[in-house]
Amino acid sequence: MRVACSAGGLIVKDNKVLLVKITYGVNKNYWMIPGGFVEEGETLEEAAIREVKEETGIEARPKRLIGVRTGTKEIQNGLELGIYFIFEMELISGVLFADGSEISEVQYRSVDEVLNDLHVVNLTQEILRTYVSALPNSGLSKFENSIQTNHKYINYNVYTLA
Repeated sequence: MRVACSAGGLIVKDNKVLLVKITYGVNKNYWMIPGGFVEEGETLEEAAIREVKEETGIEARPKRLIGVRTGTKEIQNGLELGIYFIFEMELISGVLFADGSEISEVQYRSVDEVLNDLHVVNLTQEILRTYVSALPNSGLSKFENSIQTNHKYINYNVYTLA
């Protein structure tokens, strides 16, 4: 079984959510939070930062892990386990732009609009619905102290309940 790991970022500013409109695949012409596959050698956080920047022009940093989606699907040579990590991200800087190849539009849209739009991917809606109804500090935050391990990790991050 193949494993595909991806990461994305939920950015909420002034009660508006940053969304991208996809140009390809099963989500073509649907809106979703920015994100994509983790490249070799990247951490989840680095992938989320890169994908948000590539797809929107925005510089942002992960604050905490707010969701994980897993699913198995059939692919050409067997099965694929997809694992998608969703971070709440903090806007740093940048000007919105769509890359033009994978993304046709980038917009900040109101929370209410996103939750009621039939052209927003359901996972994005459910992550947002949970996010706005949860306690402000719920989710998993990056553990900032070092943890000893016997494994030789290149990067090692631990997320715990705040």
